[in-house]
Amino acid sequence: MGLKAVEAKLNWLHHHFQIFDEAVSTYTNPQNINFRPKRYNDAKTMTWGVFESKIEGDALAVISHMFGDVLQTANSSLDYLVCELFLQSNPEEEAKPSHKFPIVYNRGAFNQAIGGDALYGIPFEAVAVIEGLQPYHGGADSIQARLAALRTLTNTHKHRKLHVSALTACPVPSDPADLIEKDGEFFVLAKNMPKAQHFNAELGPFPVIENGKVDMDYKFSPVVVLEEKGFREEPINLFAARLCEALGSAIMKFKPFFE
Repeated sequence: MGLKAVEAKLNWLHHHFQIFDEAVSTYTNPQNINFRPKRYNDAKTMTWGVFESKIEGDALAVISHMFGDVLQTANSSLDYLVCELFLQSNPEEEAKPSHKFPIVYNRGAFNQAIGGDALYGIPFEAVAVIEGLQPYHGGADSIQARLAALRTLTNTHKHRKLHVSALTACPVPSDPADLIEKDGEFFVLAKNMPKAQHFNAELGPFPVIENGKVDMDYKFSPVVVLEEKGFREEPINLFAARLCEALGSAIMKFKPFFE
């Protein structure tokens, strides 16, 4: 019980993430990707096109479900934290159905969550930490912003399937040090990638060389992104990795309450 129980939840989150990340990495491995030309210039010396996967079946549907597992486990980890905070202060009682970790967008909504007993019986000092993690305190790439994204996507996922794109690309970073060569193929770590192309964008132009082949010169890396508005520019596995990191940082802020 206590912090160890919360950390066990975090370990389960990382387990879901690792399975998900491996699926995305396999799907976007250059050995499993083709470039499909869609149009040419008049002389057919240059072409524009898109990436497509060689993997049979609807792998993106599987990735979508795995991503949903990451979201749900992350969200339940925060609610579980609130329950453990309550039990730490009230060992003779059981956590209430109303207990949850509120993530809201203004102070009024936070006060309303408290009025609804979301944080019933939680030490005032812990409530203050939870309030400090609300999105209205954070910047664009803060822990607060990642928690806000979690709540937005979790609420969406309750009502419908999250839309995962067919496939898109990130431009390769301009710094050669960010490129990794393995068995003659070049890779880019997701954290080093610039913003992803829109999932309907054509890549190019690229020169057409002998036998109709296309020379892309490793200028783009295939990635999977969410089609959801506001989440289209970040590779989905990088988003999930940053979410897991933010969640771990947030939960560790409550370590003093379990000591």
